[in-house]
Amino acid sequence: MSNYIKAELALNHTVIYTDESGRYFRFSAGTWSWRNNNPGNLVPGKVSGRHNQIGSTGKFAIFPDYENGHLALIDCLQTTYKNSSIDDLVKFYAPEKDGNNIKKYKKFLHDETGVNDNKKVKDFTSIEFDKLWCAIEKIEGYKEGTITEVFPVIQVYKNKHEITDYNIKTMGWNAKQECLKMAKQEMLDLVICSHLGNDYLRARSGSSINGSLGNLVVKDKVVGK
Repeated sequence: MSNYIKAELALNHTVIYTDESGRYFRFSAGTWSWRNNNPGNLVPGKVSGRHNQIGSTGKFAIFPDYENGHLALIDCLQTTYKNSSIDDLVKFYAPEKDGNNIKKYKKFLHDETGVNDNKKVKDFTSIEFDKLWCAIEKIEGYKEGTITEVFPVIQVYKNKHEITDYNIKTMGWNAKQECLKMAKQEMLDLVICSHLGNDYLRARSGSSINGSLGNLVVKDKVVGK
């Protein structure tokens, strides 16, 4: 399993992780909680920081693995919400303004834990507490998607005004049409664009994998597969 040290929001609601060896992996499909290794859908902050947060989607924290995200949820319940009842917890943890169905959320936690009064989280038995975090992970929707390795472009070749070939790290030179296919398969961190019926690729704004392709142009290079 890769040891992820950095993560960023990418195209089409995907998350790209960087591992300690400098390789990149895209988490796509599934749910936000899975893509962010954040089973409780915690926001960035002190609690997330204590558990090795490595990025954010703006709204949610991103953790290097499920274990760190899970421990952050446990920490949050034991500190931030220790003096809250289930009803009070839900009011702030899953506010209605974020699109949550508070009534449904409360009922689910009550039903799953068996706690139907105003008992505070700090007074839950160990069994009730385990049922609480488990219920939160369930209702937040931890569903796995797919992981695809993403390859950086290290050089491009221009024929007149058009980039026709791309030198991809560990894969060598590939023609434009092949790279368009790879971009559709989410193997490249490039955006597919179209102009006058002609498809082409450009760098994603904010990408730490590929900056401007214009800076990667080489001349007098024999290319091809």
